[in-house]
Amino acid sequence: MEKTLWLKLNYYTESYGSYADKYEVRSYVKNKVGEKYLNSIFGVYDSVSAINFEALPSQFVLKGTHGSGYNIIVKDKNELNLEVIKNKLNHFLSENYYHKFREKIYKDLKPRILIEKYISEIDSNALIDYKFHCFHGKPKYVFVQKNKSKDLRKSFYDLNWNQVLPEKYISAFHEADFKKPENFEEMIQIAEKLSQDFIFLRVDMYSIGNKIIFGELTFFSNAGLIRSSIERFNKEFGDLIQLPNN
Repeated sequence: MEKTLWLKLNYYTESYGSYADKYEVRSYVKNKVGEKYLNSIFGVYDSVSAINFEALPSQFVLKGTHGSGYNIIVKDKNELNLEVIKNKLNHFLSENYYHKFREKIYKDLKPRILIEKYISEIDSNALIDYKFHCFHGKPKYVFVQKNKSKDLRKSFYDLNWNQVLPEKYISAFHEADFKKPENFEEMIQIAEKLSQDFIFLRVDMYSIGNKIIFGELTFFSNAGLIRSSIERFNKEFGDLIQLPNN
């Protein structure tokens, strides 16, 4: 945690903002691993008034490009209360996410609204999320999570798909023996390519019908403010992070 905070305060500053911006990061992913891993988009907008809702399909997802949690899932456009949606989007655009947790990577981001293709599996409670913890361009562990709302299941694996949770029960983890995805080696390669220029980076992705879809790049889990509930990981992750000499 201490090394993560050092990176947060001294290293991953405003110059890394393009990797946190949900629209700009798409160019990085495209150049590193290819456009096929990106979800389709309908556009990116500087203002809510620029969005033509009538031209959008019946389902889509609205996202603020400049932070976390700025999401609106639209499953049926005909049921939208446009005034409510527009007010919410304007609220997103009025915020500087940096002020929440002092993550400098968000400080200078231009607030915009990104509209993505709706993927029912991503909105599903059965979807599995793969979060690769990468150190100096090398994935070491993958945090696997299923269902973010009810009946939560999550676990940690090494790259040989061995669970690395301690034997004793950890209250924050409901152990689940996930099946190794068929495209796991491809996911490792993607995580390695996307993280190769960073000291620490978490690469998040999904596997849907054996198709890999990029999620996001995360520099600080829980904004670097919460220690892992598994104490051994605090030391192991810290040992894997080599801070620059100057």
